[in-house]
Amino acid sequence: MQTDSPYTRRPTSLGPLRGSAADDVRSLVASARLAWAIEGNWAEPLYLTVYLVIRPLAFLGLFLAVLSIGGSLNPASIGFVVVGQAVFQIVGAALQGPTHALLDDRERYRTIRYIFATPSSLLPVSVGRALVKAAIAGISATIVIGVGAILGMPLRSGGIDLILLTVVMLLGLLSIVGIGIALGAVCVQLRNDAWGYPQAVAGSVFLLCGAIFPLDTLPAPLQALGAALPITWWIEGVRRAILGTTSPGLLGTLATSELLLALLVGTLVILAVTPRLFKLGIDRARDKGYLDRNTAS
Repeated sequence: MQTDSPYTRRPTSLGPLRGSAADDVRSLVASARLAWAIEGNWAEPLYLTVYLVIRPLAFLGLFLAVLSIGGSLNPASIGFVVVGQAVFQIVGAALQGPTHALLDDRERYRTIRYIFATPSSLLPVSVGRALVKAAIAGISATIVIGVGAILGMPLRSGGIDLILLTVVMLLGLLSIVGIGIALGAVCVQLRNDAWGYPQAVAGSVFLLCGAIFPLDTLPAPLQALGAALPITWWIEGVRRAILGTTSPGLLGTLATSELLLALLVGTLVILAVTPRLFKLGIDRARDKGYLDRNTAS
């Protein structure tokens, strides 16, 4: 009896998005556990904890030092930079997570072909890996915000708005993981330097989303591009929930309800488009034989 290989069998109508909901949940949980083991197995727990504390604080100190040189270091600017830098750690981790997961499984562990041959879908596998990276970055972000409060960062009068913070964090995480999934489906088709593309994209988004610099300091075309990113609204929402203040310029003129609506619409659009982009990217990679490629990069 002839059996089909994972590269010749007829794809289902949803390509890589096959399998039951239960299979997807099991795949997501298993990939998350695997990601946690990968991210934490390179050092003893004590050294890993020290790394998670020192690394974000070093970046924070660098940004605060730059602001102090310019003479603009004050409690308001400290809060702006601390929250933006803290949240963007999650952005960077979630953007790079799916791409690194696909490339790791393709080139380092050589397991992507076997995952594709199972009832599991590559989509929940990539999502699970991205969520773990985002969770680890979230630990660092919490540390950064705590240190910022010690340094005199003014918090919202009456305490942090936990409801607003929960809503914007959920929507923001969904949007950035969706973007990371689409980016991963693109990078798995690239010939060279695929590993560097997520970092390049994250660096561009870092400039555009108002994480460190107010959006209005950018040229008008870049302001429009930054305003189109749900990440921009996400960071602004977190600032309002923690600091109780708004950013200068355009973002500060919007009511919180308008900000949440913009973030919700952007997230829904990303969630609607991402599975289709992922399907197209993975199907093309399979048809072209890219799932066996080794770029040696």
